[in-house]
Amino acid sequence: MKNNKWVSLIVNSIFAGVCIAFAAILYLYALTFTVQQSALERAVYGLLFGFGLYFIIVMEYKLFTGMVAGAVDMKPRDYVQLLVCYVFNTVGIVIIGLMLWCIQNGMSKAVIAKAVSVTEAKLSNNLLGSFFSAVFCGMMITFAVKSHQPARAKGLSGTLGIIFPVLVFVYMGFEHCIANQAYIFLAIIGGANISVGRLLLFMLITALGNVCGGITFPLFTKLIKKDG
Repeated sequence: MKNNKWVSLIVNSIFAGVCIAFAAILYLYALTFTVQQSALERAVYGLLFGFGLYFIIVMEYKLFTGMVAGAVDMKPRDYVQLLVCYVFNTVGIVIIGLMLWCIQNGMSKAVIAKAVSVTEAKLSNNLLGSFFSAVFCGMMITFAVKSHQPARAKGLSGTLGIIFPVLVFVYMGFEHCIANQAYIFLAIIGGANISVGRLLLFMLITALGNVCGGITFPLFTKLIKKDG
């Protein structure tokens, strides 16, 4: 890649991280208003989170889990783009997280407190279960990234093609490694009781799960077309 391409990737990855951070904050804040979620409330939370991915796709920002959907068509030398995207998605999240922490009002304190409980719950889960949960999330993100243009070409709603898979993975509680970065960072600044080793393993497992799920359908589709 030329230098300007790397700059574009970095900037667009930061912007994608910003979008996911806002979506995560909105989701966490909504959670603070309920003790036991109803099915309808979970669906609403999924819709609230969905706006983040919607704007990422519309604005053509670079999200790690979205780029994974195109990984099967990448050349091996281009895989480093995925790592760069992951890192700078996290940078965007950290920027917004720090700004939220600086607000120091009832809203920001409630969001950070909820992030602590959400993160501690995630880290207490079975790691194999977290992996397969991330696989399912990767599948949903690939549906969202890949379906909106074909849907519009068929006279269907491209917006629903983006929003509905996101609603599904949020509703079902599937693990999204970049959204988790937002929860984790807010939990850290909120003083969560986190084991560094467990945290790093969880981050690796969920990222690998998102990759495996994200490439599943594109890979099989490519193999089928090749055989045909």
